[in-house]
Amino acid sequence: MDLLLAEELLLLAYKSNGSPLVELESLDYLLSAAVLAELAVRGRLVYRDGRLEVTDPTPVAEDELDRTLGRLAAFEEAPGFGDFWTAMYTPDRRARLLRRLADRGAITHERRRLLKLIRYEVFPEADPALRTSVRERVRDVLGGAEPDARTVALISLGHAGKVIQRAFPGTGRKRAAEIAARDPIGVTVAAAFKAAVSEHIAKVATGGAAS
Repeated sequence: MDLLLAEELLLLAYKSNGSPLVELESLDYLLSAAVLAELAVRGRLVYRDGRLEVTDPTPVAEDELDRTLGRLAAFEEAPGFGDFWTAMYTPDRRARLLRRLADRGAITHERRRLLKLIRYEVFPEADPALRTSVRERVRDVLGGAEPDARTVALISLGHAGKVIQRAFPGTGRKRAAEIAARDPIGVTVAAAFKAAVSEHIAKVATGGAAS
């Protein structure tokens, strides 16, 4: 069973000790976008003029993808990317994908306590083979190798959410930005994240001025 694009993104987004490199809410939005990007890579949809158009409703035999494909295919008119993508948001997807990776032996799931008071979860690496394979593929592209469509989507989404920058600090930054610009879904996600940050800064600035 091949990894889903969202699972590859997760492997890049977590350190080997099981802690995340990025804020989890942002990661959850990235994973939703990764489902859409994978359906595009698999030829089930196209992203055109801001809308998600199903080109082939045939299931791909992956529950994580087929749920979304079925919802998209049910629309009489292709939905706008922004509305559909944000409606997909759920931390449950991350939990499901982490369980899949644990079932494959790539990671383990541990519950810990901080100062005996705060409970938190980590997902330490159990078998480095899958993570190493994904990292080497991305590193090769950042070093100049020509990527396939799947790797373009992975780098584009990872770049949008700062995963690439934190997983590969100081490595191929200009190359990552160039590859990221090739994928329209990743570009749209990056723009949405940038707009959200700008909006947050504006609210903080306004609140500060008012006080």
